[in-house]
Amino acid sequence: MNTSQLALLILLFPVAGAILLAGRGWRLPRIVTKIVGPGVVWASFVVTLTLFFNSASGDFTYWTWIQSGDFNVPFNLLVDNLSIFMCLVITGVGGLIVTYAVGYMAPEDDPSYARFFTYMDVFVFSMLLLVLAGNFVFLIVGWALVGLSSYFLIGFWYHRRSAVLAARKAFVMNVIGDVGMILGTFVIFVTYHATTYAAVFGQLRPRICLTYLPCPPITDSSSLELAAFLLLVGAVAKSAQIPLHTWLPDAMEGPTPVSALIHAATMVTAGVYLVGRMHPIYDVAVYAHGAVAIVGAVTALFAATIAIVQTDIKRVLAYSTMSQIGYMFLAVGVGAYSAGFFHLLSHAFFKALLFMAAGNVIHAMNDEQDMRKYGGLFRQLPRTSWSFLIGSLSLVGVIPFVGFFSKEQILGAAFSKPDDSLALAVWVFGFITALVTGFYTGRMWWMSFAGKPSPERPVEHPHEAPPVMLIPVLILAALATIGGFIQTRALGFGPRLVDDFLQTAVGKQSWEGGASEVIATFATMILATLLFLGAYRIYIQRTWKPWSAAVPWAQRLFERKYYFDELYDAIFVRTMDGLARGGLRYIEEPVIDGAVVGTGELAEAGAHSLSLTQTGYFRNYVLVFVAGAVVVAILVLVRVGS
Repeated sequence: MNTSQLALLILLFPVAGAILLAGRGWRLPRIVTKIVGPGVVWASFVVTLTLFFNSASGDFTYWTWIQSGDFNVPFNLLVDNLSIFMCLVITGVGGLIVTYAVGYMAPEDDPSYARFFTYMDVFVFSMLLLVLAGNFVFLIVGWALVGLSSYFLIGFWYHRRSAVLAARKAFVMNVIGDVGMILGTFVIFVTYHATTYAAVFGQLRPRICLTYLPCPPITDSSSLELAAFLLLVGAVAKSAQIPLHTWLPDAMEGPTPVSALIHAATMVTAGVYLVGRMHPIYDVAVYAHGAVAIVGAVTALFAATIAIVQTDIKRVLAYSTMSQIGYMFLAVGVGAYSAGFFHLLSHAFFKALLFMAAGNVIHAMNDEQDMRKYGGLFRQLPRTSWSFLIGSLSLVGVIPFVGFFSKEQILGAAFSKPDDSLALAVWVFGFITALVTGFYTGRMWWMSFAGKPSPERPVEHPHEAPPVMLIPVLILAALATIGGFIQTRALGFGPRLVDDFLQTAVGKQSWEGGASEVIATFATMILATLLFLGAYRIYIQRTWKPWSAAVPWAQRLFERKYYFDELYDAIFVRTMDGLARGGLRYIEEPVIDGAVVGTGELAEAGAHSLSLTQTGYFRNYVLVFVAGAVVVAILVLVRVGS
């Protein structure tokens, strides 16, 4: 098979699985669902590996979807190193998550079990379409389908009101981003009269400049800045960055495999992919590009501080995801695209690991998610505990785990630009975030696995998860341990496989780690590790006073999540509710309903008046007939006489 057929096959596998499970899944033996659900994702992974090893590339048009004069929208798939990289992450890590779900969702009845894997396969297809699309229209189609399928997955347990509300909140927030995406695409089309990436990017930076001449891109313009900012709205919503972030923590109402898939390998990374794919636009639109870095840096610290006070283990990981995606935005915002995508890969490893290990804990603790009711799980869940520790140390950024190499490359890239005030400012935010990350991660691990069992623990003797749930966790633990050695740029030497692989798609990484960057790297790691260990003194030994005792106002601020939900409720929810009630009272009922009801009442009154003539007595009808005849006769005589 050629490259174009293989690229299409990547999309067709999950579609075929979803159609089969949606149509007949609940009628088939459960073993079929267990095989088909994850099997189609793994099939796409194998095809992606084939493209990877064949160094495949190309822009393949399969048919023209819309044709009207000079305007046409083809269905084309773009196969390059960036799309292959993203497909490997989506299908590789996604395959492990869907396999894990085979065991995690086992208690569900057969129809719900098949429905769950239908949604998962649709979600994977949507993400694959998003990253393989070669034009803006099908990018939007994939983008919207990701939001729709996430709505179904978050609200999977629809009998829970909290899950329904969380799904609705996620959908509304993402639709706001979709509107930004659509408007941004419209501005691009009006400006450049094209819908494909190749046609638009070719006008921004001609191919001859990339290949032969060191000529600069075209000059920035207001329309380009507007388009870039509108696209950023979509990226911010999908990746749960400030200010469109409030949906992500509530998305924890979905099953744990859903949380792992949304947070680790797919949905929240879509915004990072968008900025990276649109880098020819953002390289020119300097103000929008700077806004990407600012949004990422602020969100990284903002979310990390909220994670400090969370007691639900999945919510800690949710805010951690927001923070780590902020690092990726920071990276692509300062032009370190390959560093951002390397962190996307490493984050997929350790965050999927953490979510699935947390799922094993929740499974063992009879669905309890409050860390205060855990304690002492290390002895009873040793494999899960060690795996969670590896993921935690990777999140903190401790060498030799993968998170160290990716996160420190981002900070090093920002630190290496001393003349750039924006880069220096976002580095400060990133540095402080790294320290806070060390503390809340340590708090999470020590509270859950160390010390004595909580007297409120729901299960006295918890057991490890079954192999189908444990093996994917152990595989990810291994990847989180050795994965960083594919790129050791943070140390200033060693392989740079991600940089080299993505160079043709996002450009060459300009940063070269020097002595000062390496010193800053290790200083950050040491301080974050000390804070990780310091959490033990506070929450287990209790020899140090909690930080909240010194700054109680900060505790309240973090617990209320900086009052964003209350602010949005006051500005939007209550305002819209008031407008709706006012419209109902003063417009809908008296005017619209009044017109409709009044028309009916008028007809009824007329009918009632006419009914008075229907007496039922023959003599009355004869009298009226004779009277009418007399009147007609008089009128005729008068007319003849005149």
